[in-house]
Amino acid sequence: MGVLWLIIWLLCGIWAAADASEKGKSGCLVFLLILLLGPVGLIIWLLIRDSID
Repeated sequence: MGVLWLIIWLLCGIWAAADASEKGKSGCLVFLLILLLGPVGLIIWLLIRDSID
Protein backbone atom coordinates (compact mmCIF):
# COMPACT_ATOMS: atom_id res chain seq x y z
CA MET A 1 0.00 0.00 0.00
CA GLY A 2 2.88 2.36 0.75
CA VAL A 3 4.41 1.82 -2.67
CA LEU A 4 1.10 2.69 -4.35
CA TRP A 5 0.89 5.90 -2.30
CA LEU A 6 4.47 6.80 -3.31
CA ILE A 7 3.72 6.22 -7.00
CA ILE A 8 0.57 8.37 -6.85
CA TRP A 9 2.49 11.08 -4.96
CA LEU A 10 5.27 11.16 -7.55
CA LEU A 11 2.83 11.17 -10.47
CA CYS A 12 0.98 14.13 -8.96
CA GLY A 13 4.29 15.94 -8.59
CA ILE A 14 5.25 15.23 -12.19
CA TRP A 15 1.86 16.43 -13.43
CA ALA A 16 2.07 19.62 -11.38
CA ALA A 17 5.62 20.30 -12.60
CA ALA A 18 4.51 19.90 -16.21
CA ASP A 19 1.49 22.12 -15.55
CA ALA A 20 3.72 24.80 -14.01
CA SER A 21 6.12 24.63 -16.96
CA GLU A 22 3.22 25.11 -19.39
CA LYS A 23 2.24 28.23 -17.46
CA GLY A 24 5.81 29.56 -17.58
CA LYS A 25 6.57 28.86 -13.91
CA SER A 26 9.32 26.80 -12.33
CA GLY A 27 8.32 23.15 -12.56
CA CYS A 28 11.12 22.13 -10.19
CA LEU A 29 9.86 24.36 -7.41
CA VAL A 30 6.32 23.07 -7.78
CA PHE A 31 7.57 19.48 -7.79
CA LEU A 32 9.51 20.14 -4.59
CA LEU A 33 6.45 21.77 -3.03
CA ILE A 34 4.41 18.64 -3.65
CA LEU A 35 7.26 16.31 -2.75
CA LEU A 36 7.80 18.00 0.60
CA LEU A 37 4.19 18.78 1.55
CA GLY A 38 2.38 15.88 -0.13
CA PRO A 39 -1.36 16.34 -0.62
CA VAL A 40 -1.26 19.74 1.07
CA GLY A 41 1.28 20.93 -1.52
CA LEU A 42 -0.93 19.69 -4.34
CA ILE A 43 -3.92 21.54 -2.90
CA ILE A 44 -1.82 24.71 -2.57
CA TRP A 45 -0.72 24.42 -6.20
CA LEU A 46 -4.29 23.85 -7.42
CA LEU A 47 -5.47 26.92 -5.51
CA ILE A 48 -2.76 29.30 -6.72
CA ARG A 49 -1.98 28.03 -10.21
CA ASP A 50 -4.50 30.22 -12.02
CA SER A 51 -3.96 33.30 -9.86
CA ILE A 52 -0.22 33.53 -10.63
CA ASP A 53 0.66 35.72 -13.60
